[in-house]
Amino acid sequence: MTPVTFYIVFVLMVHECFGVCYFTNNQTPVKYNFVVGILSPSTGLSPLQEFVEKNIQSNDTDVIDCYGSITIVNVNVRDNLTIQENGWTNIKDGLNTTLKLQANDKVETGVSVVIGPYYTNLAMMLEQENIPYVITQDKGFDYVDETRIEDHVAWSNLVEVSPPAEQLNEAIVDLFLAWKNKTAVVVLPDDPKINDVCQDLIRRMIANQISPISYAFQMNSEEDIRNQTVEVLRNAQLLRQEIILICSPRDDQHKLIESVLIEAKSFGNIMENEKNIFIFHDSSFFLEPFDEGPMYRQGLFEANCQLLAYRNKEIRPGSKYLTSTYEATATDTAHLIQKSQKLYLQKTSGTDEHVDVFNRSKLIDALRESTLPNGKTGSVKFDSEGKRIDYAFHLYNHGGSSLFKKIGEWRPKGNTTHDRLVLIPFNDTLEKDTRGIFPDIVKVVFVMEEPFIMNKPGNVGYEGFTIDLLEELSKLLSFKYELYPSPNNAYGSEINGRWNGMIDEVRAGNATLGMGAISITSEREEVVDFSLGVLSTGVNMLISKPKEHSSIFQFMRPFTLELWMGILGATVTVCIVYLMLDTGNPERKFTLKEVLWFSIGTVLMRGTDFSPRPSSQRILTAGFTFFVLITVSTYTANMAAFLTKVNLDQPVETLIELAERTNIQVGTINNSATMRFLQSSNDTTYKTIWKRVIESNGLVTNSSQGRLRSGEGNFAFIYDYLINSYFEKNYCKTKMSGQPIRLQEHGIVMKPGNPAKTSINIAILQLKEKGFITRLRKRWWEDKRQCADDALSKSVLQVEFGVKHMSGVLIVLLFGLAFSVSFFLFKKFYVLSKQQKSSKKESNGIDTEDKNGETKSMLGDEETKMFGKDETNIFGNEGTKTVFENEETKPVFGSEIPIDMENYTNVYDKV
Repeated sequence: MTPVTFYIVFVLMVHECFGVCYFTNNQTPVKYNFVVGILSPSTGLSPLQEFVEKNIQSNDTDVIDCYGSITIVNVNVRDNLTIQENGWTNIKDGLNTTLKLQANDKVETGVSVVIGPYYTNLAMMLEQENIPYVITQDKGFDYVDETRIEDHVAWSNLVEVSPPAEQLNEAIVDLFLAWKNKTAVVVLPDDPKINDVCQDLIRRMIANQISPISYAFQMNSEEDIRNQTVEVLRNAQLLRQEIILICSPRDDQHKLIESVLIEAKSFGNIMENEKNIFIFHDSSFFLEPFDEGPMYRQGLFEANCQLLAYRNKEIRPGSKYLTSTYEATATDTAHLIQKSQKLYLQKTSGTDEHVDVFNRSKLIDALRESTLPNGKTGSVKFDSEGKRIDYAFHLYNHGGSSLFKKIGEWRPKGNTTHDRLVLIPFNDTLEKDTRGIFPDIVKVVFVMEEPFIMNKPGNVGYEGFTIDLLEELSKLLSFKYELYPSPNNAYGSEINGRWNGMIDEVRAGNATLGMGAISITSEREEVVDFSLGVLSTGVNMLISKPKEHSSIFQFMRPFTLELWMGILGATVTVCIVYLMLDTGNPERKFTLKEVLWFSIGTVLMRGTDFSPRPSSQRILTAGFTFFVLITVSTYTANMAAFLTKVNLDQPVETLIELAERTNIQVGTINNSATMRFLQSSNDTTYKTIWKRVIESNGLVTNSSQGRLRSGEGNFAFIYDYLINSYFEKNYCKTKMSGQPIRLQEHGIVMKPGNPAKTSINIAILQLKEKGFITRLRKRWWEDKRQCADDALSKSVLQVEFGVKHMSGVLIVLLFGLAFSVSFFLFKKFYVLSKQQKSSKKESNGIDTEDKNGETKSMLGDEETKMFGKDETNIFGNEGTKTVFENEETKPVFGSEIPIDMENYTNVYDKV
């Protein structure tokens, strides 16, 4: 390859690598630095920053190749720019300071574009620096500067993403003119810094011979707003004013629209009168009270009056609503910057200028030429001055059985009201007829799951909570249905980019509705629509029911083995001390036998036949008695509590405890929402549990398998709270454990844009209000219970004592009886045997004498020296009278025995 050919190939390869990027005179590739300044009201994250960062990064290869990573800096209006205190004088220094603090390497480059609400002083300074200024709102965060309503200067660097607020005022005036209404009650905030939009609306109304009866609200507190609202509603009724206009330009802060709706709902019959009209004006188009959820909660589907508001984009039930008043404009701004970066590269293509110098003028032109056919603020397009054009305001009636019904559309083009505003005829019959929104047969896909959908006995059909609910909905909404099971009995999850189960059936149009125990999750809501929640649920554990442990020696359990050994050791020690203290006492009473009997009697609190006399022994007795008193009292109290408490295995109570107890296996259903939750969680506890699921081979195909494994023991099945609750009530080997986490709801699945969604939601709300859902839940959970309630069973066990509770004590008693009887019989036969031998010896007169002259005992040829060295047979010697011969000795079984140890010997003592 020649040098020339190599150079050409190298240039082509570099050009391919960098797309349409160009080169300096030295043929080096260019990477533009792109710095975005986002305005914020004060120190901290800007309310726009989240949405800009999420959407500004381009996927276009040319943009990626030709621009460095986008740098975002947070420009604090109050602290960095100090517009309120210093006007324009500190803006330039404030921007440079912000760059030094947040992007020091971009100071020389400067800010490429600034995004945020409108400030006149900032617009002026940015125009001097030729920096594009993309306007997201027509007024600043804290109203510290002129708004776009007051300032109509055509700045050369502005791009106004937010539709002009004065045009919304014009649309409302056109609505009055189309209706030929000449008067209305107008509610607005009593603050010049806030109500400039409202004042402009009033001026336009007056200019068109419409008489406003205005009420300026003090926006001090919710209670003040509520009281003022009641007064306005009362006056409107007295004056017979049918139209009430609420102008709330910062409704996200003041909640004026919500307050009016709440009070109007409970104020007389003002919302029941079909002639009454409420018009709500929010120039940010946020309209949070008219999101579908709040509308259902406030019961606006019951309203007969008209609740009108313009929106900058068409909506439908199930639409993804805004989460912030800044979301729509910030998101559209980020997408415009993406497109403008690409368009900028096209504009500089083929020019002779130095392409390594970023041209902000061309970026301004690129921003104004960029379009978004379907942005969050509607169709986005600009004129040569950066103002929005070709947009539309859509007039909706919020409330009634349809919730959202478009009744008009306004466009800025046209010289007359009829040119600009087109009203759609209102047809009551079509709105009230819900049968037209359903096909002839509604196909319903389901997942077999107890107790939601189950086979009837004999497999002659289906029954369950969901079947009863579906039957009631079909009656309310007048439709017929056909059931079929979901493929693989799956609810639906995304695997390798493809959905399966119930979700896929609804998406593909094979089913109109999907019903069962399917949880509403954000991932599923991205591809299908859900109704309002039917039942609230969560996730917890199903484990085997703890088994009761009983022991014949339960009476030993109140004290530990160590404590029993301690008590025994203390008693033995006291015995030894008694023996030591009584050593050398001429009247010694504490022999080994007496010491043991004394200690046992004291421990058992039965008393003894005598009391110690020496002071030392009495002190020891007092201490020992106190020790016994406390020990016995403690034992009695613990024994009472122990015997009235069921002795069960220690179950797992929380997921945290489950993560710590490594001896228990864990499982859930494969590809379920619960599995996805555990798998994707960043929480340490859930990560540990997911690892245990894998190690335990715990992924099962359905809840029945999970229930069976739980019943076998040593397995925790993590799944839906309601399903686990049913299992606990009907399968007595299992028990639900732990408070529900990841609270969510079960809903009805439908295809996005399904016109039946509103009707289904309203029907669900009506069923809830009537208590039908509550009764249905009681029927399928409580009334179908097969197992005894744990609370009731435990209370029964606490008062019923059986043989098993006292068997250990009875065994000890029997052992004592057996030992005492055995010992008695042994002694009896032993003594009788000796007596017989003695009598035989006397009768025979035989007395053998050994070679040393010692007398042999009749017992044998061994010496009989049982006590001391003196020759003594078992019946005594010459100086000893036996218990049988001594007249002073009381019978063997008497209550007294001889105590003269020198002259008398107790036979039983010798034995």
